[in-house]
Amino acid sequence: MLQKLAQDTFTFDWSKFHPRAALLCMPAIAVLLVVGLGTGHARQAVAAAAGAFSVGFGSFQELHHSRRAAMLLSALGMCISSWIGTLAGLSLAGTVVSSALWGFLYGTVWTLSPAAAWIALQCLVWLVISTAYPASGVHALTRGSLVLAGGWLQILCVTGLWRILGSVTPPFGGASQDEPERFSDAVRAGCQQRIKALRAAVVLAVTAGIYRWFELPNGYWIPMTAAIVMKADLQQTFQRGVARILGTLAGAALATLIAASLRPGPWALAALIVLFAGSCYLLIYVNYAAFALCLTSYVVFLLSLAGLPENVVIAHRSVSTILGGTIALAIHAAFSRLERRAAS
Repeated sequence: MLQKLAQDTFTFDWSKFHPRAALLCMPAIAVLLVVGLGTGHARQAVAAAAGAFSVGFGSFQELHHSRRAAMLLSALGMCISSWIGTLAGLSLAGTVVSSALWGFLYGTVWTLSPAAAWIALQCLVWLVISTAYPASGVHALTRGSLVLAGGWLQILCVTGLWRILGSVTPPFGGASQDEPERFSDAVRAGCQQRIKALRAAVVLAVTAGIYRWFELPNGYWIPMTAAIVMKADLQQTFQRGVARILGTLAGAALATLIAASLRPGPWALAALIVLFAGSCYLLIYVNYAAFALCLTSYVVFLLSLAGLPENVVIAHRSVSTILGGTIALAIHAAFSRLERRAAS
């Protein structure tokens, strides 16, 4: 088992290395950061750039034979989820209930298609993030609207470049080794699928409750990590969790080294954000641990541009990733016997 884990963690599948697909997703992020810094609205630019970054991965997906549908639905779903999460974050109960509900919905659509599962995950992630920034009234709409604006710009840039270049990059997202079960299999195993959805809801409820109850700084990364590493199979969850933790720790070390050596100002931070965002697009289907390394560096510099010190972000990110991955794995292991019974 350890040999297979090491092989899965450290193997690079270069057949899924598509530089052009990654390059097409970078201009929107760069434009948003340049405009934000140039106008003195760095925090707003960070939220919009984060939305563009997430929607960019939708260009690798195909939903009902449409390349644009995944991006459009993810942008809209992320916006609405952010609005709801901002309101739900006003209370502990609201955070736990909304996280559990979104977790259940995510677990339910795991088997529909890779694109549907990816869209549901983006909605869940943005709900969790937004619970950490509660607001009411008109202020509750701000973050989601910025995310939607960034997502729309990403869609316009990617589809516009597709038209200019006269070709569309391949939808290689659906070909990953983590592809969910086929819908026909899910229908025949309805009881098992409901248990998986319940397990996802429990994972999100527990991790969201922990971060809010103990008021952990940047603790929303705990349920977010748990959501991301969760898979239908226990072995997949374990492999994804280990890769995420190792990649995060390596990314934290790299970001620390860069921050200490360069001491980057706002414009240098913007350049680092675009660089690591592009690296994430390049490596997400090549090697997940390498992707997690680049993602951690991207997040560290993105939040640094928003005003958070790099060393604080690095520490919080590392601890939260370890906690989130461990809790997701523990709950999955507890549910595994029940899932095996349902499958028999």
